[in-house]
Amino acid sequence: MVDKSTKRLYIPIYNNQKVNIKKTFQFIFVLATTFFSMSDSEAYAQSYFQDGLNPEFHRQRREALREIMPDNSAAVYFNNPMKNRSNDTEYMYRPNSDFYYLTGFREPNAALIIFKNPQIIEGKSVNEIIYVQPRDPRKEQWDGERLGIEGVKEKLGFEYVYLHTDFLKNPKLDLSTVHPILNFNLGDIEGGSYNAPLKEMVATLKGVNLRSEAPSTPNLNQLMNTLRVVKTPEEVAILRKAVEISGVAHIESFKSIKPGVSERAIQGVHEFVHKAMGAEEVGYTSIVGAGNNSTILHYVENHQTNLQEGLILMDVGTEYRGYSGDITRTVPVKGTFSPEEKAIYEIVLQALEAGIAACQPGNDFKEIDRAARQVIDEGLVSLGLVQSGERHPYFPHGIGHHLGLDVHDRGAYGELKPGMVFTVEPGIYIPEGSNVDPKWWRIGVRIEDNILITEDGHENLSAFVPKTVVDIEKVMKEEGVLQKLRLNK
Repeated sequence: MVDKSTKRLYIPIYNNQKVNIKKTFQFIFVLATTFFSMSDSEAYAQSYFQDGLNPEFHRQRREALREIMPDNSAAVYFNNPMKNRSNDTEYMYRPNSDFYYLTGFREPNAALIIFKNPQIIEGKSVNEIIYVQPRDPRKEQWDGERLGIEGVKEKLGFEYVYLHTDFLKNPKLDLSTVHPILNFNLGDIEGGSYNAPLKEMVATLKGVNLRSEAPSTPNLNQLMNTLRVVKTPEEVAILRKAVEISGVAHIESFKSIKPGVSERAIQGVHEFVHKAMGAEEVGYTSIVGAGNNSTILHYVENHQTNLQEGLILMDVGTEYRGYSGDITRTVPVKGTFSPEEKAIYEIVLQALEAGIAACQPGNDFKEIDRAARQVIDEGLVSLGLVQSGERHPYFPHGIGHHLGLDVHDRGAYGELKPGMVFTVEPGIYIPEGSNVDPKWWRIGVRIEDNILITEDGHENLSAFVPKTVVDIEKVMKEEGVLQKLRLNK
């Protein structure tokens, strides 16, 4: 998926183990049947996963943040508010990534304060406080279980837990003595609805000397970038699973793509596999664009039906235990590439391979972009589509982005270090009406892998997803789930 803010392209990666796709897809149907037969209590479980990050991980992340905070400072976080979808319905709730990283908490109407130096509150030495919404049997019957004070202590390991209404009632907490107060999303209540206690907390904290710190004081964004850019072994393990599920979904979609299929049906194949394999949600809005839609970088409408020819570009990844995969593959609707489609595809594939080869610890991120861009520029010249040295519009984005809790994850784009995970995703897009022979029109190709930087090189986490012309055409000869269910439309 292309990062709009940085205009970078990303690349997914998977380990070098082989995946038995046939057995995996058989398992999908068994898992799906099991899931839908669960009782409500078993299926809901408040979205706290036994195979996700544990409380000790989150505690260590808070300690790591505390170590790099300025003396006598406090860091303040608010979890995301609920967001209205339409009338009296809300979007599925997702916590703020930084809040989740530091706490593991997945409920709205919550705040976290981390102190660099312990504060004396009610005679006790306190270095962190979390404020949560109360238990409410009536609301929980409608919207699901809440942890409440005791649940947060027991399941998440916090010692000092208060209701969010206690913030204004507790005169023992005197933030006027703390300086500076660092904040990431303080007061960011637009686009969602904090409840009244949280709004009062925001207003109160905004009245404290928030912006009077010295210019040299790092802001919380910078500190969180430092923490999250290099993944821990626990995070890498979860990312592997997110990439594996995303990759299996791509392979199953290859099999279902036949003339007559629709973009949305293919989107459905991806997202069915995600859910059937235990993922919570998509990592970002699925991009499935055929024909000229393949030349639109973030085409998400996915409404074209009765596809007969041309390419179909699929930039789709799942979110698993909070972490996102991000894989792109481009395949022919007919199952075989035309000469023009193959020519463009081979250039992009060579660019991908050149970019991945540059993924070495100690290299600069820019080297990946330079390596891939050189291949694309020379390839377009060889086809006569541009002149040598000409600036052209056919590769309009950068080469990739960091990958983690956010699909466009936190981190700087300088030296590559072991533990970084990012995407490499070169592309060529020739929309209808371009200043080239019309035989090249409506060809959009992007290929994206997910890459882990290791001590001695890199690991392509998504390498098991076919991407050569021969391998793609071979997989596409197989029958897909849409044909098995007679849903090829």
